[in-house]
Amino acid sequence: MADIYNYILCCLVTLLYLLTGVSGDTRSLFTRVGDTVSLSCTNVVYPNCSSTTWTYYRTGLETTFEEVGHGKILTNSERADRLKVGSDCSLHVSDVRAEDAGKYTCQQFLTVGGPQYGNDAPVHLSVLTNSLSTPVTDVKPDRPVTLRCFLYTFEGPGICSRGVTEHVSLLWVDEAGNKLKKDSRHQVTQTSDCDITLTVTLQKEDKNRKWTCQLNINEKKISIDLNVMVPDSPINLMYVFLGVAVGVAVCFVAAVFVLHRRKNKNQMQAHGGPARNKDLGLTAVNSTSPPANEDRSQPADCITYASIGHINQYPPQKVNVQGEDAVTYSAVMTSTDRGRETENPADPNSLYSTVNKHQGDKTST
Repeated sequence: MADIYNYILCCLVTLLYLLTGVSGDTRSLFTRVGDTVSLSCTNVVYPNCSSTTWTYYRTGLETTFEEVGHGKILTNSERADRLKVGSDCSLHVSDVRAEDAGKYTCQQFLTVGGPQYGNDAPVHLSVLTNSLSTPVTDVKPDRPVTLRCFLYTFEGPGICSRGVTEHVSLLWVDEAGNKLKKDSRHQVTQTSDCDITLTVTLQKEDKNRKWTCQLNINEKKISIDLNVMVPDSPINLMYVFLGVAVGVAVCFVAAVFVLHRRKNKNQMQAHGGPARNKDLGLTAVNSTSPPANEDRSQPADCITYASIGHINQYPPQKVNVQGEDAVTYSAVMTSTDRGRETENPADPNSLYSTVNKHQGDKTST
């Protein structure tokens, strides 16, 4: 009974082929790197795709690889995670890469391990891609760089002598979509219909600019962009680094100065007591009580005493006053010294309360 069913089905499929005129002619499909493409199968027998098998081959490979067997993606395929079988048994390829270019063939096998039924339905997939031929280290302003745009086909990169049935052409266009022409800055070289290069001298204005390659297939156009990162001029970077270094140095000096001021302030508050000037050797003490050698005849509440002690770390040699050597005295008499206004101003006792002489000093008269 099963054999009769298969025989009737085969007859119906054959009749369908004759009525629709389906043949094994190769179809061409074009896409670009990064896109998702769908390869249709034109010889489907079982609508549930249980008879559909997809194979892949490219010039240079030693054998043909099976990607889909009886409607199921084979896990050993290198592109298995990017393949999907559609409801119409078409093969969907996502995130297309240049190496995905090649010949994909849809075949029908009614039984597992059985013979192929009908003709092949091949599809040539060509992928538009581009690359930077100049090393990244040589990409600098005022230097030429070479950009390559090519169609990766069944036969390889930039080869379209076979497998591409439509007339194709490549060209470089500017940001407005106009064809770039040869001039002092742009040099366009057409290696073949499927391979074209652009040599351009970069300028500072070209930073992050998109260079567009356009593929024309009959009335259809496919474009692909290439971004070239133009680094800043080395002299500009030098100024930037120098400015940063100077800024860091200024901040460091300012921080040290502030910390030093705070440290001195904290030390003065911590020690308390008389203020000292270590460089001059002076010690100042304010007191309302007279020193032991001061005249105590005046009221204590009218006088504020100030004693200044001077310690000279590097005392000069003592000079004896002889003969006509002049000595100038200065004194401060406060206005609160009441009761002493009638005293003789020329009297040294009214100006000086005490003169102490260290032993060993000679006093001149």
